[in-house]
Amino acid sequence: MPTLITAGIDYPQFFDDLRAVIRHELQAHAPAAPVASTAPADELLSIREAAELLGVTVQTIHSWKQKGMLRYHKLGSRSYLKRVDVLAALQGHQRTVKTGKGGGRG
Repeated sequence: MPTLITAGIDYPQFFDDLRAVIRHELQAHAPAAPVASTAPADELLSIREAAELLGVTVQTIHSWKQKGMLRYHKLGSRSYLKRVDVLAALQGHQRTVKTGKGGGRG
């Protein structure tokens, strides 16, 4: 049986994260239901779901995790990210549209 290491997480935070993981897993395996317009802020996303939400690759999410740009929660061998943290990262890393230099080609 794998060992769960909870170093650095206080007791209430652990159970909040655990509830969110259970909710996530139940939703992933439940029959399709109408999607609510607002998702709970503590909803946990998989790496792939976070990448899709941000419009980046899975490798980018892993890179941001390693650099400390995205806070994540590890349960067993899986990493989860809170939707609110992912959206906050999106605010800090929005791409800007570059304007062209003067003379356009014609």
